[in-house]
Amino acid sequence: MTLSDRELDTGSLGEAAYLRIRADIVRCRLAPGERLTERRLATDTGFGVSPIRDALTRLDHEGLVRTLPRKGYQVKPLTIKAVDDLFDFWAVLGPEVARRGVVGATEEQLDRIIACGAEIASLTKEQGRTREATQRTVEIIDQMFTILAEATRNDYMISTCARLSGELTRVWILVIDSELLDYGEPLVPLGRWKDNFLLRDGDKFAEFARYYIEQSHNRVLRTLARWPSVVATEVVPLRKTTPQ
Repeated sequence: MTLSDRELDTGSLGEAAYLRIRADIVRCRLAPGERLTERRLATDTGFGVSPIRDALTRLDHEGLVRTLPRKGYQVKPLTIKAVDDLFDFWAVLGPEVARRGVVGATEEQLDRIIACGAEIASLTKEQGRTREATQRTVEIIDQMFTILAEATRNDYMISTCARLSGELTRVWILVIDSELLDYGEPLVPLGRWKDNFLLRDGDKFAEFARYYIEQSHNRVLRTLARWPSVVATEVVPLRKTTPQ
């Protein structure tokens, strides 16, 4: 039995709508806590209501959106505790993904990760500790973890890392865009990471991952502690982000 052209079109539109809305949430163009309706999203994106509904259902399952009975939907709000819990869980999973991924990586995956490291080194040297360099570094590290998760060949690790990726990126976009972030020391201790990776030293690369996650966790929480809305239940953007 094959899918009809109509079903294929609906499926592809649903996927496109999902990717568009997910990107808007992750990039904070749709802010944490913002109310959503199918009709409004259909108007804003140009997709039909059916693909929008499919996309929102997927995003609800991923935890980026929550359904409000009889009221529509809401971008999942962020609280200080939620951010703390997110990094706390990432500190458990991330180093293990790095440990297993570095051992199981193919030569092609190895080359991609080395290229990521080279770009980080270039950013640190050329731009130092700037907003743009920090944002790009976070994006590259996210790519590295995605590659490492794929290298584990463990579907649960791959899917969990993909879900965490969106949440972590959303948090970083908020704090970097707030202009309250104290850039401090580089997030990534380059050192001998390439040698350790080429030697497929899982323990050493897990230490590299653990250091990055701890640095990120501490820096994000320090930034949120200076947030004007920190006394409130939810963390909200300090200003409207510029679409990327």
